Amino acid sequence: MEPIVRVFEETVAIVLGLLRPAVKSVRENTGLAALSVVLAFGLWIFVTDTENPTNVRVVPEDIPVQAIHVPADVALADVLPPVRARVRVADNVFESLSAADFEATVDLQGLTVGTYDLAVQVRPLTSRGGLRVDDVLPQRITVRLSEQISKSVPVSIDTQGSPPSGYTTGSPQTKQTTTLVSGPQDKVDQVTQAVAVLNVNGRTEPVDQAVRLVPRDSRGFLVVGVELDPPLIDVSLDVQQQLFSRSLAVSADVTGTPADGYNVVAVSVNPASVTVRGLESFIQSALTIKTRPVDIQDSTGDEVRSVSLDVPADVSVTGGIKVVTVTVKIEPASGQAVFLVPVNPVGLGDGLSIRGALPSVQVTLRGTLPGLRDVTPADIVASVDIKDKDAGIYRVTVKVTAPADLQVLSVSPVEVQLTLEKK
Repeated sequence: MEPIVRVFEETVAIVLGLLRPAVKSVRENTGLAALSVVLAFGLWIFVTDTENPTNVRVVPEDIPVQAIHVPADVALADVLPPVRARVRVADNVFESLSAADFEATVDLQGLTVGTYDLAVQVRPLTSRGGLRVDDVLPQRITVRLSEQISKSVPVSIDTQGSPPSGYTTGSPQTKQTTTLVSGPQDKVDQVTQAVAVLNVNGRTEPVDQAVRLVPRDSRGFLVVGVELDPPLIDVSLDVQQQLFSRSLAVSADVTGTPADGYNVVAVSVNPASVTVRGLESFIQSALTIKTRPVDIQDSTGDEVRSVSLDVPADVSVTGGIKVVTVTVKIEPASGQAVFLVPVNPVGLGDGLSIRGALPSVQVTLRGTLPGLRDVTPADIVASVDIKDKDAGIYRVTVKVTAPADLQVLSVSPVEVQLTLEKK
């Protein structure tokens, strides 16, 4: 009930402020007006608290503590421990709360070197669900302040990773050879170097980028609690390619001619391409990698041969590929023939007729030469479907059917115009 009473008190205060200008007009009915207002807002408070009750719970996330008003001559000797907050908030908002919704601070105003037990202040950064901080856990933390000192330490660059095979790297270069480390004396004394880690793994282009410095001790361990100025340095690194790689298509070297009346219709190689590695002069100029000759003189059928690649002595093929399979597809000679074929209507309705003479179309067939010689226009069917069409003028698509061993290459025209009329 405590949250309800608090909300009720605040509501009454707001209502009195809003009603003060109107007090004179309701003075004669003061009792009735006050009773109405109290009942209305009491109902509103009851409904609101029932739908979104307010509870007190601890947010299950650590809130980092920041130091404010830090004197210039001191520094934090240790990382400040985090705290947690006990809050009062509506149930439907509590689950979405995180550490980012709060700010926790300790005030170091006027403090000098020493150890202090300081109160932590936590304030909400949002007002969702009537969020309020009831308590801080713990309410106080121990803060140790040391003398703030600075010193200059050398910068070193740690190159990690490696470029792809065939690439080499030079020495990393930077204009920033030292950096200023500042912080508590015991921490600063540990720092002997500031290391910039440069990752060149997989890099094929020269590197020119800003890299963050990391304070480390003489054994290479990270030192926390200090600051570097500058925190970033520009590093450049030259990456050069010694051996060049490129994927090239494999070209079959086919020699000879098939038997009379036969043609080579296709040549394929498996694998169709290989990756070669060599000097830049060869890689940049090469278009394909040829095979050893494949002789098909007087062949009447497909030829499948395993042949080696014709690779220069100073060039290598990745993956250990030395032999490829060449397939030469050989078929009887084929040709084309053109026929003039009349168009036949299909599905002409009763009571209709076609005005004028039936058109003809030019059909181009492809097939073996003997097969084409035996074909006549009567073996080719050119038809148009006019089923369910009434009298009128139509442009219809011509459908051509040729003998099974022949291919229809083209029909001209593809559409014809017919005029249907009543008989």
